[in-house]
Amino acid sequence: MLLQVGFHRAALRRYTGFKSSPYTEGALFYGEKAVNTQIRDAIVAQAGSLTPPTEPQTESFCEPGGA
Repeated sequence: MLLQVGFHRAALRRYTGFKSSPYTEGALFYGEKAVNTQIRDAIVAQAGSLTPPTEPQTESFCEPGGA
């Protein structure tokens, strides 16, 4: 299925050992998807114009007692 939706180098990496039922088991998959050149260039240009924050930003709902 991963190959059908455009991923390449798709692979089942490993099973997690998590079993949510007697018939299912968690697994980790890996795949790479090619990015349109124009989209990639726009992402790189946007990322280049951003300055990294000096300290991590937190959302109020992530703080203890937040809603």
